[in-house]
Amino acid sequence: MALTTKPKTVAIIPARGGSKGIPRKNIRLLAGKPLIGYTIETALKSEHIDDVIVTTDDEEIAEISRLFGARIIMRPKELAEDQVPLDPVIYHALSSIEEHNHQEIEFVITIQPTSPLLSTKTLDTMIDLMYHGRYDTIISVKAEPHLFWMKNSDQFVPLYKERKNRQYLDPIYRETGAVVISKRCVVSQKSRIGTDFTIFEVPQNEAIDIDTYQDWETAENLLRRKNIVFRVDGDYDIGLGHIYRTLTLANRLVFHHNIFFVMDSARELGIQKVQEYHYPIKTFSNIDEMATVLDEIKPDIIINDVLDTSQEYIKSLQSKGYFVVNFEDLGEGAEYANIVINALYENSYPPKNHYYGYKYECLRDEFYIFPAKKPEPDVKTILITFGGTDPNDLTSRTLNALEKLDLRMIAINVILGKGYRPKKKLHEYISLLQEKGFQIDVKENVRLMAKEMSEADLVITSNGRTIYEVASIGTPCISISQNEREARHLFVHNTHGPLYLGIAYTISADDIASAIKRLIDDYPLRKEMNEKLLRFDLKGNIDRVLNLILNNYEEWKRHENN
Repeated sequence: MALTTKPKTVAIIPARGGSKGIPRKNIRLLAGKPLIGYTIETALKSEHIDDVIVTTDDEEIAEISRLFGARIIMRPKELAEDQVPLDPVIYHALSSIEEHNHQEIEFVITIQPTSPLLSTKTLDTMIDLMYHGRYDTIISVKAEPHLFWMKNSDQFVPLYKERKNRQYLDPIYRETGAVVISKRCVVSQKSRIGTDFTIFEVPQNEAIDIDTYQDWETAENLLRRKNIVFRVDGDYDIGLGHIYRTLTLANRLVFHHNIFFVMDSARELGIQKVQEYHYPIKTFSNIDEMATVLDEIKPDIIINDVLDTSQEYIKSLQSKGYFVVNFEDLGEGAEYANIVINALYENSYPPKNHYYGYKYECLRDEFYIFPAKKPEPDVKTILITFGGTDPNDLTSRTLNALEKLDLRMIAINVILGKGYRPKKKLHEYISLLQEKGFQIDVKENVRLMAKEMSEADLVITSNGRTIYEVASIGTPCISISQNEREARHLFVHNTHGPLYLGIAYTISADDIASAIKRLIDDYPLRKEMNEKLLRFDLKGNIDRVLNLILNNYEEWKRHENN
């Protein structure tokens, strides 16, 4: 219908004091705010609603509702009993408003306080539909595409024609209880639904109706959800280690928070890896585009896993009110981040809000599953894995060492990262070795690295995060730093577990061969390495890191709001 003047529209929120499922639920604190406060605030923000009324029998509910801006109508006791439906309650409130205001009301909106996630945007969309449609009533619903059954006499009958996967079923709609919009003329003591009605599907995250403690917990989790951005990249030069760590964190956080990845569009390798996990990815090509992307997301927390940052970059983030967490940051920006976490470097006297050492390494889930290694007297399997890119081609150098040792009776497993470049040359070399009788198996895109490490008797790897993964399993290993930065990773020195050879440009195939032979021949040494590695419990770290981030954020937020 065409509107010439703005219709008089009121919202009525029914809230009695005698709720049984969750006692006093309407004024209990949900994520720090009384339950009824959410619905009052949602209605007050509406561009269409002229008056927000709470009808209640309870003085405490009345006082708290007034505090949030609602007007109050006290209902008689006979309308506050368990068995009383909402129709006479709404009719009583509406009649009281009309009698008091001497004003004709055209639309009546019933909003339940048990729907705290209902947004003003959804509410206004429903009201717009009511204003411009030809309906007497609109009812909020949510879709439930499942295989339903009902009982008919003594038999159960299906409510579907054909068994299909859920996503292909015709949905059945269930009332959410959140909103009923009615023309004034259809509201009576017995009904609020006219003959011409329709339904409105609200978003799933807004459809919760709190009846049980489980509903309450779900609503609290949804209300506490934060927008968390991972600013991370991966390519052939920097590898994929940063990508894997942020994915590990994201996989834990996604159950309680909204996750976004913000990535440089030029670094396609990292983007491809994140796409495998189906997280939202926002790309940019310059710093101004990145700022625009962040403005759209409105993050609460930004987690940078991009190595060293600048002072200018971190200050620009904090000027927008973002809580900033940096991983492995040794740059000037580290001084200004809210938290800096660095598992690979040690610092006896870390600056305030800096956290260093193995206790902050975030292992992937698979390393929580596979059992610790028990070394055997004989080395039967050797694993070679030098990360996502292996920029110094230590893979080929290690294979050359094994060729020099003539280890044809030992199974050699080679794992190549997604960014490893000289694949053609490597495969040609491996083919020659296989012709000589070497037992070499090459794998790519390995999903369960923990399995590969636990089945190996000796691992040869770089001195990055992989060293922590090996340590969590306890497999004896040889470590080589790819560059000067990796050489500063002190875990290999502090644990005395791995056999550390030094930086790649100083290590020859003969050096690697000598180290391999030493470990093959010295079973007691391999047992000792295993014991030293397993002394460091790395499997509680991810909870420590997540609690560190989220607890510091909450403390920071309280301070910002005071």
